[in-house]
Amino acid sequence: MDQIDEYEQGERVRAWLRNNGSSLIGGVAIGLSALGGWQWWQGQQDQKLVDAAAEYQAFAKAIDAKDDAKAGAHATSLAQLVPESPYPLLAALRRAEVLHTQGKDDEALKVLDAAKAIQADPVLVELSQLRAARLLAGMGKHEDAIKRLDAITDTSFPAVAAEIRGDAEMALGRRDAARASYEKALASLDIAAPTRPMVEMKLTDAGGSPTAQPEI
Repeated sequence: MDQIDEYEQGERVRAWLRNNGSSLIGGVAIGLSALGGWQWWQGQQDQKLVDAAAEYQAFAKAIDAKDDAKAGAHATSLAQLVPESPYPLLAALRRAEVLHTQGKDDEALKVLDAAKAIQADPVLVELSQLRAARLLAGMGKHEDAIKRLDAITDTSFPAVAAEIRGDAEMALGRRDAARASYEKALASLDIAAPTRPMVEMKLTDAGGSPTAQPEI
């Protein structure tokens, strides 16, 4: 289920804070400045970010404590407090992962479906849908997984999307389509990518032949 590690997730939050921490809406800032209320408004936004960081920490603690009720409450609070930040999406991804490990795939899918409505970070939105597609495939809903992938028009994770599609096609007995998907996945993967050997194995199972890589 993991496609972005904790470091990358943290970097995405920090980048968002750098870009938006001082002012979230330039036009509103100008208007409030003219009214003499800019300092007050900026203070409100800074406090909102502080509150959001604390809320996410509380969410993480609830997840670690395996208290899904509290985790869900904190995730909802984040979505209401800072819907324009990466926090709600990161919370959704983490919560869905935990639910999956608990065998609660239907609940995990509901969390990922709700993440589609969050538009703060298109890359994280896409990641949530790739995880949903993988989850659907794992649940035996292979056609639904393919439909979920079809809805992603411009992927930032072409190798991941192609591999998931290949898995679904293979499960449906469509070996030619699976082989084409695995070949597409390999074409998008670096030679040293840790997932490359697994995709090559899947391609071989689908009747394909991985391209020989030059010796280093």
